[in-house]
Amino acid sequence: MRYIINNLSMNATSKPKSITFINFLANLFRIGFFLLAFSLFIWVIYNIFIFFTDSPTIHMDFPVMFSLTEQGLWNNPDTSELSKFYMQSMGMIRAENLPKGFLALYSIITLFANLCILLSMRQVLLILESAKTGAFLIVENAIRLRWIALLGIAIFLLERTGLLISAYFFSDKLQVSGLEFTSVNFFSFFYFETIFYALFLLVIAEAFRIGAELKKEADLTI
Repeated sequence: MRYIINNLSMNATSKPKSITFINFLANLFRIGFFLLAFSLFIWVIYNIFIFFTDSPTIHMDFPVMFSLTEQGLWNNPDTSELSKFYMQSMGMIRAENLPKGFLALYSIITLFANLCILLSMRQVLLILESAKTGAFLIVENAIRLRWIALLGIAIFLLERTGLLISAYFFSDKLQVSGLEFTSVNFFSFFYFETIFYALFLLVIAEAFRIGAELKKEADLTI
């Protein structure tokens, strides 16, 4: 009897702590969701204003990829000699009087990428809300995890597409001494492991779904 009472008291004290932490995470994601939604709304209004008024695009950032036109030298401590190095990099530029077709295409891709981020954050919020009620191992949460994984893949593909389009557009139009702008380099495939993380999350979501269905069947049997 004493063991049962102690066990119940431990559960009673641990449950409010877990609920408090879940509330903290939910509030954190909720704040991030509304901040991103508000900033995205302002960004859309700004882009519409630029598109229809021919205003300068000096406040918009566009990714470019470049490399040094000449090889560099670095002091190799192992050989005490100068060794060659080659550099590839990615940066952001701001330019005026850009074609509206390019602006529209890049803005649409950026908009869809941010909408996918908002949708994934919404799915996380729904999972946290269900955890607050104690109904965490449910099929709906497995479906939400699946959506988060698919949205993660979509975000990666949209961001890479926007990067390649911007880099390709500016590759033959920018002139900076000592730099060669390219449409593709090492950074074109940067963060490619995101795809594998998303696929791993899909596997977890499927296992979660099977576990939730087994739990539901067990509850119905009882």
